[in-house]
Amino acid sequence: MPKNVPNKHHSGRWSRFLEESSFLRHYLWKYRRWVTIGLIALVIVDVIEIFPPIFLKKTVDVIVDHRPIQVLAQMAMAYLGISLVQGICRYGWRMYLIRASIFSGCDLREKYAHHLFSLSSSFFDRTPIGNLMSLATSDVEAVRIAIGTGLLVLADAFFYLLTIPVAMFFLSPKLTLLVSLPLPLIPFIVLRNENAIHERFEKVQECFGDISSIIQENLNGIRVIKGFGREDTQINRVREEGEKYVQLNRQLAKIQTFMGPALDLIMSLGMLLLLFFGGRSLIQDGERLITLGTFVAFQRYIQKMIWPMTAVGMAVSYYQRSISSSDRLKNIFSVSTDVPSPLNSAPLSPKTQGKIEFRNLTFKFPDSGFSAREKLTLSGINLVVEPGERVAFVGAIGAGKSAILALVPRLYPVQNGMLWIDGVDINHWPIQELRKRVGYVGQDVFLFSESIFENIAFGLHEQVLQGGAQTMVEQAAGIACVHDEIRGLPWGYQTRLGERGLNLSGGQKQRLTIARALAKQPPILVLDDALSSVDVHTEEKILQSLKVRSGKNTELISSHRISTIQNADQIVVLREGRVVQKGTHAQLMQFRGGEYWRFYEQQQLKEDLENYQNDLH
Repeated sequence: MPKNVPNKHHSGRWSRFLEESSFLRHYLWKYRRWVTIGLIALVIVDVIEIFPPIFLKKTVDVIVDHRPIQVLAQMAMAYLGISLVQGICRYGWRMYLIRASIFSGCDLREKYAHHLFSLSSSFFDRTPIGNLMSLATSDVEAVRIAIGTGLLVLADAFFYLLTIPVAMFFLSPKLTLLVSLPLPLIPFIVLRNENAIHERFEKVQECFGDISSIIQENLNGIRVIKGFGREDTQINRVREEGEKYVQLNRQLAKIQTFMGPALDLIMSLGMLLLLFFGGRSLIQDGERLITLGTFVAFQRYIQKMIWPMTAVGMAVSYYQRSISSSDRLKNIFSVSTDVPSPLNSAPLSPKTQGKIEFRNLTFKFPDSGFSAREKLTLSGINLVVEPGERVAFVGAIGAGKSAILALVPRLYPVQNGMLWIDGVDINHWPIQELRKRVGYVGQDVFLFSESIFENIAFGLHEQVLQGGAQTMVEQAAGIACVHDEIRGLPWGYQTRLGERGLNLSGGQKQRLTIARALAKQPPILVLDDALSSVDVHTEEKILQSLKVRSGKNTELISSHRISTIQNADQIVVLREGRVVQKGTHAQLMQFRGGEYWRFYEQQQLKEDLENYQNDLH
């Protein structure tokens, strides 16, 4: 074997340690002042810890030798003094070490949230939200505990092992060597179990993430579950995953609970050697190996050595837990957004004209699973939307309407040169600038559990701070035809909504999301089937109001209703991701049997059936 192989092996282990512990080392260095103060206080406590057994030894020897009682009083006062110092220092290390861990956990959680918000929609399309919640809670907490409690018990064990054996050696070198014979077994046990702890804790965390996903999904869909009477089925899903979680925790606990007792047993072997050889020395005639006081002090020291052995096991467990959690967090941190903001953005006009150009646009949802030979979501889209136009997109489900609209605020990546706004490639627009100028309302209606005012004013950052948001919010609600209904509520705009707007009707929720997009007066408005839950009369009023809204330039609308799109300046018909027709309503209706004509006929038939049913009732 080449001579440099061992060096490579050790170098590899050291490199791996540096990589694994990067989170821990980062936050320990960041809060090094608090950590240093805490460790100094801990060192003082551990150094002082060697004196009580020495005082006990002297006291026993004083009693055996019948020395003056004043010596006992001196020992008692000294014991009281060091106890007071230890109490103050224990308070110190708890305050500073635990404080450092709490702030580290807060920073890591903030970093995690900041990174999640920087990622694109495609990441959340493929990642279960329950797993992300598990990372934000359980995994961040595992890292935090390693920084606080883990560092504490490791440092405490280290200082104990540096001080207690020295005091024992000072009292009796021979007996110290004798009772230390079992200690080489400790590294063997620790190294043998640390990898198993790491692997099993990683499985526990993954299972916890799966449970979080199931519970979150069930809570979001609780009305569907109750409506179909499927409570028992979902309870069984949770129970099965919970039983798996219990089994994995039991497997982890077998390793963790083995280490503590095993290390205690090793130290108990030291106590066994002390009792046998030390006790025999005391009762034998002739020269004694130790005095009675030394025997008692050794017994106390060995008892104290049980804690660092237990602490080593705890520290290894905390460390391996944190490494497993760090790996999971690093997997998320390693994901970069596929819609980055440009480093050198193009010069932008302060006023957005709203001209949108699609130049041979091709698009496929990231990680959609399609190979290059399979069909794309959008293919060969060529379209020019002039400022001030209202352009409507129609087509069957899966035709690509939502995809093309989601690209305008750049929720998904677009290849260079395929989408232009005001003559600037969309990839050269700063993300925040672009999204300030685009009001986007998707099919998924989402409202925060805040007041109605806060929901509508969600995009008004500066105006809220300056106190000028009320007028803008009310104007937007008026355009969305929801202002009068809000004023009719007991608390008006300050009415707090239930989760996802649970205390509103479907139409009200949809109109609030439209008002939220309109409040910032965006030059470009994108409505992705955003009027589907609104009645035809209200829909007509909203569309009329949009024509004269403040800041209006360009509108892109998709819908399954003819009434929503028939007055658009341009109607684009999509089929399987391609443009098959475009023109005004009148122009497209001239092509009998065409895609739009069939769509119109289907809508008319549907409306006739609905009117017939209404007449019957």
